[in-house]
Amino acid sequence: MLTLMADSEMWPSSCTHLWDVSRRHRLLSLVTSRWAGVVKLRTIQGVIAAIVSALAIACGSANQTAPSAPPQSQTGSVEGIVNHESYLTNRIVNPAGPMSGARVVVTEGPGVGATVTTGADGVYHFDLPPGPFRVRWSAEFFETRESDASTVQAAATTKVATVTLRLQRNVPVAEWSISGLVLDGRGSPVPDALAYSLADMLTYNAAGQTDAAGRFHITSTRQHPDIVGLTVEKRGYTTYQGSVACVEACTPTVTVRLLRIVREWLDGPSSMRVGDVVPVDGVTEYDDGSRAVARAFVESSNPSVVQVQPFVSPYEHVYVKALAPGTATLSAIGGLSLQVRVYP
Repeated sequence: MLTLMADSEMWPSSCTHLWDVSRRHRLLSLVTSRWAGVVKLRTIQGVIAAIVSALAIACGSANQTAPSAPPQSQTGSVEGIVNHESYLTNRIVNPAGPMSGARVVVTEGPGVGATVTTGADGVYHFDLPPGPFRVRWSAEFFETRESDASTVQAAATTKVATVTLRLQRNVPVAEWSISGLVLDGRGSPVPDALAYSLADMLTYNAAGQTDAAGRFHITSTRQHPDIVGLTVEKRGYTTYQGSVACVEACTPTVTVRLLRIVREWLDGPSSMRVGDVVPVDGVTEYDDGSRAVARAFVESSNPSVVQVQPFVSPYEHVYVKALAPGTATLSAIGGLSLQVRVYP
């Protein structure tokens, strides 16, 4: 029997390693315990069965391995918030706050191409493979921005700094400017006139005043169309409203003429007879000797004597009608007035 056990060719190949010193002691111990339990069988079959059973236990025990550790997470999290700046919509101020619906795309690293959209709170979240990454934020009518490089750590959360997107029209461009000279009707410089270009009804692109020599220079880094509006005005003068071509980084120079208002009056009869219907106009005389005639929207101090007629086509004049003897004062915007006496 011992000869049988010593013959390694009788063992399965997976058990031949049992014949090193340490495992041989374990095997003999197992065989001994099994042998004691089967002596009462008094048959060689029982002995052989005991030996085989011991060998099976020994081989099985020898081939067991320690439990493997639970697998580690293969991804990490990336989180951030997208806000928008304060802006105007139809003259209503939208305060700065979270941007809903902003698009966030991974542009570098193992997770390149992954895309999410921010929720109502402006928050976005990615689960990405470990490694370097960058993200790009964008939204309709707003600027597109890129994040700094960062790294995803397995089983950890990487917080990206909160970003605020500006309206596209508010993103600075290369500086542009408009320079000019403002003269009156006689060719003299007009100081302290306001020159400005508007981005919209409430926002200046650029603004400045003329100096003692009538010159101005306004600059801006706001986005603008290729044709920029320009307004120059001063109380007591006509107002200039025009436009200049202005492509990227433009520097146009213009000369503007503001006519000084010498005097204004209402042009109409000082006396009328009952039943007369006559026009009343506003007249402005300028420092270059020219005059401008325009409709004068007047009110009557005594409508029962002089009545202002409804404004009708061809809308060239405002008419008044004498209804009864007496006097009335016709007044217009700007403090203009005309005293009218009506005779029978």
